[in-house]
Amino acid sequence: MRRVILVFFIIWFSLGLTTSLWANEPVIGAQAAVLIDAETGKVLYGKNHKQYRPPASTTKMITAILSIEKGNLDDIIIISDRASQTGEASLNLVAGERITLKNLLYGALLRSGNDACVAIAEHTASTVEEFVALMNLKAQLLGCYDTNFVNTNGLPAKNHYSTAYDLAQIARYGLKNEIFAQIVATANYTIIWEESNRKRVIKNTNKLLTTYYGATGIKTGTTDEAGYCLVASAKKDNRNLIVVVLKSNNRFRDAEILLDYGFNNFRNINIIQENKQINYQSSEIGKDLYLYTGKNLTVTVNNKEKVNITQELQLDMDKIKNNVNANDVVGRLKYLNSGVEVGSVPILTAQEMVENKESSNFWKIFRDK
Repeated sequence: MRRVILVFFIIWFSLGLTTSLWANEPVIGAQAAVLIDAETGKVLYGKNHKQYRPPASTTKMITAILSIEKGNLDDIIIISDRASQTGEASLNLVAGERITLKNLLYGALLRSGNDACVAIAEHTASTVEEFVALMNLKAQLLGCYDTNFVNTNGLPAKNHYSTAYDLAQIARYGLKNEIFAQIVATANYTIIWEESNRKRVIKNTNKLLTTYYGATGIKTGTTDEAGYCLVASAKKDNRNLIVVVLKSNNRFRDAEILLDYGFNNFRNINIIQENKQINYQSSEIGKDLYLYTGKNLTVTVNNKEKVNITQELQLDMDKIKNNVNANDVVGRLKYLNSGVEVGSVPILTAQEMVENKESSNFWKIFRDK
């Protein structure tokens, strides 16, 4: 396959700064941690962030995500003996009582109910074991290749592990789901049982929701082996950050330090928007190509970094010669910052190619459709 590559445009972002030094990295006590930008996925800070560690109750994130995607929040679940006998942190569920999936999700994510997770799994899949297999499949599909679950709730178990990085990816995916995002952002909730007068007010174990400005979730976790763990998110100035700290003596303080570091030292630049038109005349095939960008591209940069963005248009000329149809992918527009690739967008045909009957400008770039 032969490609034509054109380096054709340079963007300079003037920062008004005389120094190019990077900000000093924060000092935290957690044994493993990561900070990412939720929009771009860029890692802003990492400490042992790909090291296998027990995730404790942060496991419940993927349990909730799966049940939200596969279930109905109004489904009424009858609590089994197995669920009622699950210990440690719990909702004190009783076998035979009835409760909605929605209430169980709040119980799992806010109160960290281990029994709620078992009940959720039994309702969503044929067995708890089948549900755990779905958890692992979902993790793989999300690119979390250093994760393996053996239960639904994060109780200590052999071969139950993840990494700070993988947990951040799970959180990033989960926050795109409105129901998940709403639940993890809730500070207090009243659980109501069906056909009963039983109610219980629960409080979110994530203290950042009330102590850190802009906090939006997500989940705590604690066991003797895992220590104090936290996956947290926050939003300020249209930026969303996700932080994970594992085995920390002060997980909330560590999270605050990392979030402040991310908000104060980095920013996002919108490089290109989806559906931007590119008109390119190919002298090789004698046709005008009516093209457009297939998605948005935003990059995260350090505030003190001098940014030079170059663009390379890469077209698959062999494919183009075969009379492509509208909306076919025929290449990509690659972006580099000082020679290092920072992202790319697919290039698609806006309409079928038109014969070049008259002389025209060589190419025009980034004209609105």
